[in-house]
Formats: sequence, C-alpha cells, structure tokens
Amino acid sequence: MAVSPSAVDPVINVVNSKPKKLVNDMQQAVDDALAGIAMANKGLVLLENKRVIMRRDHSELKGKVKLLAGGASGHEPADSGFVGPGMLTAAVLGDIFISPSASTVLSALRELGSGHQDGVLLIVRNYTGDRLNFGVAMERARNEGIYVKMLVVGEDCALPETGKVEGRRGLAGTILIHKMAGAMAEEGQTLEEIFTRCSDISMSDMATISIGLSPPSYPEGLQKNVGLKDDELELGLGIHGEPGVHRVPLGTAAEVVHIMLEHMINPASKTHIELPSDIPLVVLINNMGGSSKFEENIFAMETLKQLLRQGYSVPRAYSGTFLTSLEMAGFSITLLKVVSQEILKYLDAPTGAPGWPRTLCASLINEQSDSGEDDLPLYISGWSPHAEEEQERKVLLQTGPQITDKSAHIILQILNFTCDALISCEKQLNLYDQDSGDGDCGTVIRRGAEGIKAAIKTGRLPALRPYALLESLSNIIEQSMGGTASALYSIFFAAAAKPFQKLDESTEVNAHHWLQALEAGTRAVMRYGRAAKGDRTMVDPLVAAITAMSDHLSMKPEEDKQALAKATSAARSAAEATKHMQPMLNKRSLALLEKPIEPDPGAHAVFLWFHAINESVKLLL
Repeated sequence: MAVSPSAVDPVINVVNSKPKKLVNDMQQAVDDALAGIAMANKGLVLLENKRVIMRRDHSELKGKVKLLAGGASGHEPADSGFVGPGMLTAAVLGDIFISPSASTVLSALRELGSGHQDGVLLIVRNYTGDRLNFGVAMERARNEGIYVKMLVVGEDCALPETGKVEGRRGLAGTILIHKMAGAMAEEGQTLEEIFTRCSDISMSDMATISIGLSPPSYPEGLQKNVGLKDDELELGLGIHGEPGVHRVPLGTAAEVVHIMLEHMINPASKTHIELPSDIPLVVLINNMGGSSKFEENIFAMETLKQLLRQGYSVPRAYSGTFLTSLEMAGFSITLLKVVSQEILKYLDAPTGAPGWPRTLCASLINEQSDSGEDDLPLYISGWSPHAEEEQERKVLLQTGPQITDKSAHIILQILNFTCDALISCEKQLNLYDQDSGDGDCGTVIRRGAEGIKAAIKTGRLPALRPYALLESLSNIIEQSMGGTASALYSIFFAAAAKPFQKLDESTEVNAHHWLQALEAGTRAVMRYGRAAKGDRTMVDPLVAAITAMSDHLSMKPEEDKQALAKATSAARSAAEATKHMQPMLNKRSLALLEKPIEPDPGAHAVFLWFHAINESVKLLL
C-alpha cells in the first residue's frame, strides 16, 4: 500500500539528523563571528590574533572606568553584542562553551588598563572556568600595575541549594549588570563605587530562573542527552546543558510561567528571592536561542500578566535574546527589584551596544553617518608600549630582592628534580583521579612539569629574583598545563610572587619570606577555587604544611631545613587524610559520597612536590 507524504512523521528525521550550521570552518567559526560583528558595527574593532572585541574609541575614555566582560562563545549576543558606549568597553571570548584563556583576558586588560588610572571592572558570570581564568589574568594585571577589580555575578535561583565551590550560576541577569555598570561608568563614577553598587544588586536584588524545552548542542552535532521526553520540560536547565532542579510536564505558557514564578519566591529554597509587592520590578525575558519570536512574545505576555495580577508594578520590561545557548529551546525570567530610582535611570541611559533592545530606552545616542568609515581597519595590532613604558615593564621583572648565583643554580636544580618526580608519578595520580575527576590529573601535572623543565633547559626561567621566578612559573604553567589545575597553579604562583615584589632589593631572602609566599599563594587558591581546609582538595596539604612550617620557624627561626621537613610530613598526613573526607560538591562529587578509597589526586600532588623539594634540599644543602 502506498504511503502518502502527509502520513510520514517528520520528527523521526529531525531527531536523528545532525544540526545544520552555516559556517565556513569550525576551527575558525568564533573568529569569523567576531569579525562579522565588527564589520557590521564600525564603532567596534578586534584585537589582532586575540578573541577580543572592543570599542574603537576606548583609548579616548579619560576619567571613566572601563568594563570588560566575557566567557564562552555560543551564548550570543552575550557578551560581544553588548560592547558599545553605555555598556561594555570590550568583551573577550573563548571557544564554544569553553572559557577564554587567562592569557587572552590579560591581553584585553593590558589593552584597556595600561596607563588608565580610572581602572577596569571585570564582570564575570559565575562559572568555575571563567572565575579562575579571569582571576589569573587579574592577578597578573595587578602585578603589572593595572588597576582592576572583578565582579562575579551569580543570580540563578533554580537550584534550592548550591555548593560552596560553585555558588549560584551566572545567567541573563548579568546583562542588566552590564547595562547599569556601563551607565555608571559614563557618569564618571569610580571603580569602587561601581563595583560595590553592582555587587549589592547582584547578590540581593536580582534573581533568574530558566526553563528548558531542549538541551543545547555543539556545532559538530554532539547533542547532550539530558533525557528530556517530548512531553516534559526541565526547570533550571543550565546554559551548557547542566541539570536543573526537576522535570515538569509540558503545559501551556500560563502553566509554565506560574511554576517558574512560584519557584522563584518559594521560601523553602535557599536561593529564593524576597519580593515585597510594594517594590517595583524590572523584568527581563530571555529567549535561550531556539524558541521562536512568536513563542517569546506569548511567554513575555504571560509573565507580565501574572506579575501584574499579583500586584507588582513593572516599570520596565525587556524581551529578546540576551544570553543564549546555541539552538537550546526555552526561556529565562530575570526579576530585578527597583530599590531606587537610580536603577531605572541607569537602564534608560543611552547605549550604542548592538545587542541591547533600544526600543525601551528613554533616549537614544546620536546617530552618526557611516560615510568615510569603510576604509577603517577591521583589526588593530594591540597595545604597544612606548619605550619608557616598555622599560618600566622590564624593571618590574627586576623587582624585589636578588639571591646569589649559587642559590639561583640550586633552586633550578631543585625545580628540575621536583619536575622529574612529578613526571614519574603520572600514572599514580591518574589512578587516584579515576573516581573523582577525569582520570587525567597526573597527565596534566606532567605537562606542567615538562613545561618548567623546558624553560630551565633553554634558560628562560629567571631564578636570581624570586619575584621573577614565581611570576614566570605562573605563565609557564598556564601555557603548558591546561585544565582547572592550570588555572589554580597559575593563580598560586602569581599570588606567591606578590610578597617578594614588596621587598627591598637588599633584603636577604630567608625561609620566612618563602613561607609568606606560600601563604599568599594558598590564600589565592582558596579565594578563587572557593575551597577551604577539609574540602578534600589541594588546599588541605597546603594549609597543613604552612601551619607546621610556621610553628617550627616561630620557635627555631634558624632551622629552615627542619621546618621544610616538618611541612613535608604535615603535607603527607593531610593528603592521606583526604581518603576519609567528603568531597566538595561538584559535577563528579556524587561518585565519592559513599567512601573514597584513594587520596584526592590534587592533594597528593602537593605532597609529592613537597617531598621532592625536601629530598633535593637534603642532597644539595
């Protein structure tokens, strides 16, 4: 029997098909997309060989704080679409769903912040990779004298509880922060004023909840299987396909909006938002990228209708695509409490950012003719310091005390010995990482160790000045290691360098100074990694070693080798103790909740390098 075309179910073909993408070369897709934005908006320019898009006139912004945001690609128009007068000064992008590297962020900071006394505000959505890599870049920029602060925005209220490490996810509410911070910067407010005001808003007065109809997919067609059935939605589905809070039946727009709003104010959830009816609300409806404008308008109507029926005043509402996830179908609702009229003033302030919905602005910036702009270059070569500024950078590497040639040679020998020890333990660390991670901790550590050995062999590792040594180690590890460990160790060494920068050149370096560096590096890892003692991480042996070394030196300050031995023993015990600790809450923690049988690989790696340093000191000193 013949089957008519109308009888064929088209869904079968769609489900098994590879998502269609109009791109040229996937390896070049992010760069092509950025070039497209700059070509269509002649007031924007790209930093050559970097995924950084900037205002063409950023060097003329005197007396104003500059704003730098960014993150993974695949969320357009965030963040590249919000660069322009009245919003961001620049945005830095990574690969699709991958954070930009610290070196790329640092390039953007140097371009914006070198010689700019008013400072740069980093605005980062709260995701571990972004927080760590932007943090590394900020530490390095500060070491170069750049005035910079970092605001981490996390306003997700879907998950009833959040891990201490992860915190609340950063979602579409971040775009409202971009807008308000941009308006404040245009007013000439200081970096500290903008940071404090926006931090207060993001932590107390704003919340976002999302609903996913389908997960995002990568351009290669590797769709994440979250198991969503045709008749269900996921409340709180993340922008990278992370699990939400629970599934809900597919219903009408009215039913789904009701579920979302009720969850936002549910007092049983630790992340809920208090919404007194006498406080007006700003509402932002965000299309996640795969839903039609037709559905979006209905969703916006229903959201506003329900809020108005509940007695809320909504003086401003925005609807559109702000923070997407490729073709993920779904929406998010952001509610911002108007605790002062300044909030509306900042949102109404004019902006030239192409991604901001201009129809609701109280006034628009003056339009300028495009005549004569076709010949403007698409790229600029990047910040190039004058001779005197370049000299200042060279002087910076000569900062702090200098040790003897003999001591420098011994340090390099110790480093080489330590790297060999870490390389030899690759398989052991990978084994420890099988249950708690990706099974590649040893491989990642080995790559970093090989990078350091290569720098020693080619004479690229300065050892005469501890500041230059530690700063160089930070850069080498970032470039060679990769992964989260790269960011953590890069932060560790960058922060450890700071105490030496403050010392006079004539200072005689001793064990107390190295202890201060160890303490500074550990504090930075704890701050950016959001880990504390007892969380089953590298922090445990670091804290134990610091305590043991400090206690011994306080009683016997001349016994530096004995203090190192005590620190090594304490690191060993602390690393072994992680066998019996409950891990921090993260994507892979559930596998460890029963009973870990091996020490945390990151903690064990810390013990290994303490042990190697201690043994080499015994041999050489």
